[in-house]
Amino acid sequence: MDSLVEAVSSYVTAGFGLAGSLIGGAIAGTVSLVAARQARKAAESSWIRDNRREIYDRFLTHAQNLLIACEECMRARLTEGTREAVQRPFVDFFNAYGVVQTVAQRPVVNAVRVYAYRLLELKETLDSRGVLGQENFQHVARLVRRARHDTIDAMRTDLGLAGSAKPPERYNPFLGTELAAEYERRKYGADAAPDAVPPASGHGPSG
Repeated sequence: MDSLVEAVSSYVTAGFGLAGSLIGGAIAGTVSLVAARQARKAAESSWIRDNRREIYDRFLTHAQNLLIACEECMRARLTEGTREAVQRPFVDFFNAYGVVQTVAQRPVVNAVRVYAYRLLELKETLDSRGVLGQENFQHVARLVRRARHDTIDAMRTDLGLAGSAKPPERYNPFLGTELAAEYERRKYGADAAPDAVPPASGHGPSG
């Protein structure tokens, strides 16, 4: 009888040991699988983020090239040669625009759409096909620049960068210098803002 009990006990012990090994192996396998998935997801996120940087860079470069080409074309009085000079930047920009839409988050897509359609209006205005007409060319160009700042901020947020890169509405690059008030008057056609006037000093401007 004792030998039977001992035999059963050894089988029970072995069974518990086997079950423990199986459970331990299952837990270890599950942990490894979860860790592998997390590592793969992190690698994919890093790849997407790095590629977005490159795509955003290309988009912004082509957008600025198109703006410059449109403005140069308008200044050159719309000759056939200047119209052709706009076409290449136009094609490059809208190729990049399509790529951005496939990889960007919704806030970036919304911002680049406004940017793209304002640039399209600017380009169409050159051929008298724009909705707003050539008399609004300079106004549209200013709004294109505003859309650029909005797009950059959306891209910065998408890439995890803190803060806005947008300048203030009445930006004065000479603030804190003796030219600040003069710049303010000439640029904005108004009396200098209080903070645009340099502090009084008993000394002339330094070299």
